[in-house]
Amino acid sequence: MLTREEATAILLEERLLLTSYIGVVVRNYHLSEDFFQDICIQALMKEEPFESREHLLNWARILGRHRAINFLKSREGRCLHLDEQTMEVLAEDWPKSESWNPVTLTALNQCLRKLTENNREIVRLRYLEGRTGSDLARHFGRKLATIYQAISRIHKSLGECIRIRLVNTELGSHD
Repeated sequence: MLTREEATAILLEERLLLTSYIGVVVRNYHLSEDFFQDICIQALMKEEPFESREHLLNWARILGRHRAINFLKSREGRCLHLDEQTMEVLAEDWPKSESWNPVTLTALNQCLRKLTENNREIVRLRYLEGRTGSDLARHFGRKLATIYQAISRIHKSLGECIRIRLVNTELGSHD
């Protein structure tokens, strides 16, 4: 059985994974953060302790998914999200994904901070809010081809930065 302190530590350690998972449903970073905070409160208020880390994380993913879907359904009566079967497959595979390990996520977070303000805004709008290339072009007042070139450069830059950070982590260096 996990203590409240252990459960809190696990939730904070897995924050990025959980907010990313919820973000897949709501497609909004700020909402996924709100739902994550709600999950933390619910976990602390829960009477019965969690049996294990896996139990806690499965509970958190299911609660987050349901809260996100209910929110979307309450919004003007329309709900644009992944169908239930897809969500079940995602829920099953999410904890097994090797690409979501904490070292990689930390490297990604550090590399995102190195981007220019403008490039971080492109990433935020594209991947956290789910905006299309056309939306970004209108938002920034640029041609669509220019936006796609910027996204391509951002991908390349992030990929190189992450690879360097992962190699340095393996070698024991921190930059």
